[in-house]
Amino acid sequence: MFFSLFGRFFKGATILSGAYVLGMFGFSPSWILVIVFLWLVHKKKLRDKDIRVSFNQDAVTDEKGAILARLEDLPPWVFFPDMEQVEWLNTIIQQLWPYIGHFVEGVLREKVEPAIRANLPTNLQSFKFEKVILGDMPFRIGGVRVYHENTAEDEIIMDVEILYSGDCRFSLRIKGLKAGIKDVQLHGMIRIEMKPLVRQVPLVGGLSFYFLKPPAINFDLTNFTNILDTPGLSNILHKIIVEQLSSVMVLPNKITLSLTESVPLHLLKFLPPAGVLQVEVLEAKQLMASDLGFGSTDPYVIVIVGSQEFRTPVITNDINPVWNHQCEAIVNQVEGLTLDVEVMDEDKTSRDDFLGRTSIKISSVTMAGRINAWYPLEEAKSGWIHLEIAWLTLTDNINHLETIMHQRKSDFSSSLLMLFIDSAKNLPDASQATGEPNPQLKLKIAKYVRYTSVRPKTNNPVWEENFSFLLKNPHSHKLRLEV
Repeated sequence: MFFSLFGRFFKGATILSGAYVLGMFGFSPSWILVIVFLWLVHKKKLRDKDIRVSFNQDAVTDEKGAILARLEDLPPWVFFPDMEQVEWLNTIIQQLWPYIGHFVEGVLREKVEPAIRANLPTNLQSFKFEKVILGDMPFRIGGVRVYHENTAEDEIIMDVEILYSGDCRFSLRIKGLKAGIKDVQLHGMIRIEMKPLVRQVPLVGGLSFYFLKPPAINFDLTNFTNILDTPGLSNILHKIIVEQLSSVMVLPNKITLSLTESVPLHLLKFLPPAGVLQVEVLEAKQLMASDLGFGSTDPYVIVIVGSQEFRTPVITNDINPVWNHQCEAIVNQVEGLTLDVEVMDEDKTSRDDFLGRTSIKISSVTMAGRINAWYPLEEAKSGWIHLEIAWLTLTDNINHLETIMHQRKSDFSSSLLMLFIDSAKNLPDASQATGEPNPQLKLKIAKYVRYTSVRPKTNNPVWEENFSFLLKNPHSHKLRLEV
């Protein structure tokens, strides 16, 4: 307090002494006003500079908060989008599109074509891409969202909205007949993970790409006049393409690349999941009566987490059904992922009718631990669904297993088995006539049967694929592998 008073006294004495000296030398009092004015202007500039520097520093970490802290009322047309526009990136993609085309053609021929052929019925396994032309219209990036919260220090996570409606054309041959694919449309949200961050160039140890949900895909088949004898081919191809895309790059499946020798690829691919989501579809009420003339419905529920999909039994003729159906999903990434629940009406004579849906952020479940609540059905005139959702993290302490097995509900698992299928070597030829085999690995444990992708014409296949199995009692199960 003393120094503050002394400073004020000294400042006042200095101003008065200056005024006395100016008067003693006969200067006009106007000079005093000029000096005071210049001093006030200087102070204002310093204050504005401090405010500007402080705002810029705040905006670097939180632009929205920095703006709102300085403006009381924003106009209604001012908003802060969740995703940032990146037109400059679309310009770069336009330039790179001819080169991207060569890469995509290689992926289609080396990975997609064998996978489609392996999953087609026996009489259609002659499927082959003859021509792949991506055209002149590239895909667009609608926006980019970079996550700043709930991420580790050594990773960067972003979501990229992909839109494609171009002039690509594909020519394929099946059963000795030709067909074409055109008017391909795709819309989805792809996540890019950059981790781990390293101290040497290129600063990022690895990249992972995957869709959070199966993207919307549509296309038309041409030259149908030649293959009308193959019923339902369009539907079969559409279903298989979506399924194969999901098996490759819809969560929990990823495309992973290592960018530095210090980070081996198998370490990037073989990562433990964030946790397990347990969902119990209990009941619904006030569902819409879908079947006209009967006043009721035959409802069932589809539960979707990434590429994992579960379905309840059908309850006939009931708008207030009770299921008490349990299912569980492995969750690799929490941020941005949702639990989607769709209620459908089974119709044996036509396409099943949609009765409504609800979407729940998995991050909200991880924060609560367990949620038991009624949710209103969206896109429906009426309807509610009752869900109980629990979030479980993993432990590698084997001593916890017995306790967990006794505490779990009947249809829920107690443990997670993770497998990384690396490779095989020195496999025998399929036969003297065919030579090298097209090996595929079959995995069987408990109720699960899984397959690796097919590796064409090789005795030393490299798969590098992950598999995870939820088990009720690991003591009673055996893993069987067949090549």
